[in-house]
Amino acid sequence: MAAMPREWVAFLLLVGTIVGAGMFAVPFVFQGAGFLTGVFVLIGLATAATCIHLAYAEVVVVTPEAHRLPGYVRGYLGRSLGILSSASYLFGLSGSLLAYVVLGGAFLGDLLRWLVPSLPSTAGYVAFYLFGVAVIARGIRFEGVANAVLTIALVLALVGLAFTLVPEISSANLHSSFQASRLFVPYGVVLFALAGAAIIPDMRRVLGAGAPRRLRNLVLLGTVTAAVLYGLFALAVVGAMGGGTTPDAISGLAERFGDSYRVAGALIGFLATITSFITLGVVLEGTFRYDFGFRREAAWLATAIIPGLLILAGFHDFIAIVSVVGAVAIGFDSMLILALYGVLRSRGRPKVVSLPATACFFLAAVFGLGIIYELFRLFSQ
Repeated sequence: MAAMPREWVAFLLLVGTIVGAGMFAVPFVFQGAGFLTGVFVLIGLATAATCIHLAYAEVVVVTPEAHRLPGYVRGYLGRSLGILSSASYLFGLSGSLLAYVVLGGAFLGDLLRWLVPSLPSTAGYVAFYLFGVAVIARGIRFEGVANAVLTIALVLALVGLAFTLVPEISSANLHSSFQASRLFVPYGVVLFALAGAAIIPDMRRVLGAGAPRRLRNLVLLGTVTAAVLYGLFALAVVGAMGGGTTPDAISGLAERFGDSYRVAGALIGFLATITSFITLGVVLEGTFRYDFGFRREAAWLATAIIPGLLILAGFHDFIAIVSVVGAVAIGFDSMLILALYGVLRSRGRPKVVSLPATACFFLAAVFGLGIIYELFRLFSQ
């Protein structure tokens, strides 16, 4: 921690949390909705995510006690909403960790089999899971440094991959008209991909007390950086692949351009998913400790067990996982954050950000519609 400025560690915590498994689904849903429609959704939801992150930073700065979202909700909005928040938060974090193991384990498996072809297909999942929970066990200080190193490597590798695809981009693959009827097609995936509020309490702990302006600036910079990386990645993949874009983005690139893209993509995929798995694992462990009263060892054990059980239960559909978690769990959590912000704003002058009440109501309505759409789509299949 001492070798790297606190601001860099906090910034990379947020970027490493946001840029995860959702990134690889973004090109696929952009292709499904039309690239122009996808870009519109990305810009709109990046703006919404920035507002949510800043509103949550306000809650974290104003509240002296250490909590995760369920604890804040219980303290400011009452026990009943606190119970709902606990259910939604645990569902969202568990689903996110599951998505990271599903995709990250596959990517790591590709890397390991490239080195040792005789390894079984399950080796990547086991290695990914064990590495992730081992880092979580070391705590936030070690996790912050590990995440910083992995995130820097991720950003460099991602930008490098995108630029190698520039000569392959065809304007015909990107040409599409805006289709309002398809706005919700990429909604859940993009919202999942931009979610980073959960790590903000840890950013504050890294920065120390009394740093609302630094926290605000780093939240803004981190969220925008992640959105720009997504746009760059989607532009490169959809521009190069068009209708051949695959749900994980990488397998389609490998089939068309060769195994070098499979190895490079697998490396980027592993870095993206492991950083998010580690940071959200620390968040889930903190939820068990601070909001449910678990001892540290028990909190770590519960955090380690949940994704393993879900994998064994047969939940493997990556796109379905991130879409439902994004639209429903993250959408509901975002509505609760807006409610928390409204309560705190009514009590005094904001320290981090001043959001107009009309903007808060509008965002809450969008998240509510997103939940309704996703549930209708899910149960009508």
